[in-house]
Amino acid sequence: MDTHLTLEFGHRDPLPGGHDDEVRTPDVLVERFLREYTNPGDRVLDPFAGFGTTLTVAERLGRVPVGVEYEADRVAAIRDRLGDDHGGEVRHGSTLDLDGSWFPPCDCCFTSPPFDTHTIDLNPFENYEGESTYADYLDDIEAAFRGVASAMVPGGTVVIDIVNVREGEHVTPLAFDVADRVCDVLRFDGEVVIEWEGEGYEGTTGRYGYGFDHSYCLVFEKRAAE
Repeated sequence: MDTHLTLEFGHRDPLPGGHDDEVRTPDVLVERFLREYTNPGDRVLDPFAGFGTTLTVAERLGRVPVGVEYEADRVAAIRDRLGDDHGGEVRHGSTLDLDGSWFPPCDCCFTSPPFDTHTIDLNPFENYEGESTYADYLDDIEAAFRGVASAMVPGGTVVIDIVNVREGEHVTPLAFDVADRVCDVLRFDGEVVIEWEGEGYEGTTGRYGYGFDHSYCLVFEKRAAE
């Protein structure tokens, strides 16, 4: 995989009504990494499944989609998109509770965790409803990816789609902080810088919606001993 990619920003399918303005991972990014790191028939995990972008791309490419999502309405939306073949592979629950016994071992994980900054005092792992701090968030990130590691085959690849976040003059080095914490769980293979072309989201700074025209995909591998 190249360490720098330039891709056209956009989405293959619209989100359900009322969610059109939500920031999400473009399909083209998921497809690029799944083609690189998986083969047809492999199991692809998204522990922060959202509305199912990773899982629908995986299904379209002939992979087996496996997901966890905190919000019940989003679980229902994903199951509707995947249909009877794979809808049952999506579990309603918290990634903080994820255990390897939930699914057969997965070959690859492509995910984008909920984002946080130093200025947010809500809990991203509870859909920004409970109280939390940035330090708590990073502890939860490490715990979540310990669960992810338990669900992966030895040598499996974990890709995290993430950004640093600019708020006015302040930047939270979210991508770098998450990389540091996940390194305590999985072996870091490096980052891929994604440069985005196109219009991005209306009314936001940066084509990816967080103040920048680029994002990162952090690539990890589950060690054989984990």
